[in-house]
Amino acid sequence: MPNLCVISINVNDMDQAKQFYCDILGFEISKVYDEQLISLKHEGISLILQKCDRRANTDYPHEAQVIIGIETADVNAAIKNYKSQGVEVIIEPPKPCPPGLYSAIRDPFGNVIELLEFTE
Repeated sequence: MPNLCVISINVNDMDQAKQFYCDILGFEISKVYDEQLISLKHEGISLILQKCDRRANTDYPHEAQVIIGIETADVNAAIKNYKSQGVEVIIEPPKPCPPGLYSAIRDPFGNVIELLEFTE
């Protein structure tokens, strides 16, 4: 059986990525390998910021893509907080899903991140 060991997030500006993923989302850097690869502190699966050439241009939720989900206790408060920091909110108001509610935001590189509030 396969075992997931890492999630890589491609970003085309590492300084902007550190600002977004650390200052806005709240992750901490665990290791800087070089200017192309940074590991973020996260329990379980490793989370990596990896430098790429250009921004993604996906049509969420209509195109195939891998989406990261972040758990939040209050999705409405999370949306309000992220909007106040200039983050693009894709789904507002939150929509129901089998385990509760969800919304989605987009990072500065076009990657989609779903916000999940578990109520079940």
